Amino acid sequence: MANINLDILSNVNSNRNNANVYTDVALDFALDSTFSNELYKQQQILDLQADNNLGAIYNSITNIITTTPGQKPLNPVFGISFGQILFSQITNERALSIGNAIYAGIQKFEPRVNIINVNVTPDPEANQYEITITVNIPRFEAQQVEIVGILDKSGFYINN
Repeated sequence: MANINLDILSNVNSNRNNANVYTDVALDFALDSTFSNELYKQQQILDLQADNNLGAIYNSITNIITTTPGQKPLNPVFGISFGQILFSQITNERALSIGNAIYAGIQKFEPRVNIINVNVTPDPEANQYEITITVNIPRFEAQQVEIVGILDKSGFYINN
């Protein structure tokens, strides 16, 4: 009787990083290689660079803050509407409104995190708001993460 050796299929995913729970396309659209588990195909193929785990959550929060409702055709309610707040005078009251909007937006659109704190500090001299968002991620054993960034007329930029 003939024997068939199928050992070549036993470790198809051995090179794959299974520690990645969340994956998202990197916001700068850089090229990278990715794993392919097709038989007799190169193990690395060219693809868009991905952000994993915390990077994917950072991308999601950035997208929530920088997207205005109506910009995503398939999800027209996604995002935060700051209206004319960002084009008005920088004040503590507007910082509070921005903080409340960010809190509500993350709570509504990012179920992977629990919000601990959103702190928005106005910086009138630089015409921007400094934002610190503290969240914990239950999937990563409630790891606490602080996202620090700048919000101005041109968008939200993460500093960490």
